[in-house]
Amino acid sequence: MPPTRTRSASPQRVRARRVGDSGSRAPTKAPQAASSDMRHLFALEAQRMQATRLRERAAQEQWRERTRTLDEQLEEERRIAKENRPPGHEWRGYQDYEVELLRAQCEEQVASLQADVLARDEEIKRLRDLLGQYTQQASEQASAQHTWAARVSDLEAQLRTHDARTQQLRTEASDALAHTRGLEARLAEADALRRHLHNQVQELRGNVRVYARVRPAARADPVAEWRYPDAALLATQLEVHVPSESAMGHASVKTHAFAFDHVFPPAATQSDVFAEVSDLLQSVLDGYHTTIFAYGQTGSGKTHTLEGGAGIDWQHAAHAMDDDAGLIPRAMHMLWRTAEAQRTHGWSYTFEAQMVEVYLDQVSDLLSDASRRCEIKHTPTHTHVEHAAVEPLTRPEDVYALLARAQKRRQVAATRMNERSSRSHSIFALRVHGECTRPDATATTHATLNLVDLAGSERLAASGSANDAQRLKEAQSINKSLSSLADVISALAAQAKHVPYRNSTLTWLLKPSLSRGAKTYRT
Repeated sequence: MPPTRTRSASPQRVRARRVGDSGSRAPTKAPQAASSDMRHLFALEAQRMQATRLRERAAQEQWRERTRTLDEQLEEERRIAKENRPPGHEWRGYQDYEVELLRAQCEEQVASLQADVLARDEEIKRLRDLLGQYTQQASEQASAQHTWAARVSDLEAQLRTHDARTQQLRTEASDALAHTRGLEARLAEADALRRHLHNQVQELRGNVRVYARVRPAARADPVAEWRYPDAALLATQLEVHVPSESAMGHASVKTHAFAFDHVFPPAATQSDVFAEVSDLLQSVLDGYHTTIFAYGQTGSGKTHTLEGGAGIDWQHAAHAMDDDAGLIPRAMHMLWRTAEAQRTHGWSYTFEAQMVEVYLDQVSDLLSDASRRCEIKHTPTHTHVEHAAVEPLTRPEDVYALLARAQKRRQVAATRMNERSSRSHSIFALRVHGECTRPDATATTHATLNLVDLAGSERLAASGSANDAQRLKEAQSINKSLSSLADVISALAAQAKHVPYRNSTLTWLLKPSLSRGAKTYRT
């Protein structure tokens, strides 16, 4: 049965009654307001009582449903117990049912415990097998540990031996390092001595040298009679025999004798000429400005000597270094080989090239299409030509492209003496910057190698330039600059106090390379 619930008066109800009672005794000052409040309180009380009755009714209904469900479960369990009761036994009521129910529960628990015991037995067996495996593994590991301990002992013995050997090698390395440093110091001294002696040799041979190269005769040229008196010895003398006629009309032969630092006969090859001047390249790497002039009348082979034969295609590097290659490409290859060899002595070199021409006493860039006027500026290390391109060289073959570009822009014209006569002086300037980075010594060198292809000297009547105003102007400018160059070289040879470098643009451009201490060679 559901529990009985007693209803008591709520504080609101009591307060409402008290308010009502007191309201009946109080004077009726505001009868309408009091009546409205009472009605509101009664309405709230009615709503609360209604909600309470609904909750009580719902609780009773829930209790009845729960009781009915439990009764149905009890009847179902009794029915099952009655069906499962063994025959021959009589029903003794609810106690017999409860005993059977407890017995079934106990049997179920016993079966569960037996299954648990079997599972535990299996687990114990598995653990014992695993223990056996672990025991065997532990035995094997103990054996391996013993083996490794012996191995470690052997390695420690070897390590001690190696440590002793390492210490010995360190001592030997320290001695070798000290010996190497001593050798490097001696090498530095020897290198400095080599530079000094090489420069002394060059100075003894002459800072200004003149070589003569006799061009083979062309088919249309009359052949003069030549003789080389000391060809088998020093090859420094040249005699030219010229037919002449005396005042009385008698025919005779006049001999003109010349002496040079070296004479190259017509059979001399480009390689022979380069071999004679190749020692100058070491002076460039040692930091001395060096200049090689190709001087002679138009058509004498100056461009051939410096750059190479006319048949060389500079666009194809594979054909550039053939027998006709001139001094410029050969010098590039030799400089690179020598610079690479100097790396073992701690020296590294960088190369930059510039090609300009002096035409009508004005400097123009041969490596660019710009027509801007170039100005000459001298710095402590080299001569700088403003607005002229300076090309870095990373390999000797890079110079081929520069020669090809310069050939297209150089001022040339046809004369009676030469179908392709150079009307300007071209200067190939190679700037060489060297740096020694050995730990025991640091040094830098700056030098410029100038290879100058001078415009050909010419006689106006023979070349036909006198009949052409432009060719005449070019010839006069060429002869004036060549005369100024001769004056400068003569002043240097005589050790004059004043050297007229400013007499021409050519000599002013080459001033650092013509100054005392520089090497100047003319072919």
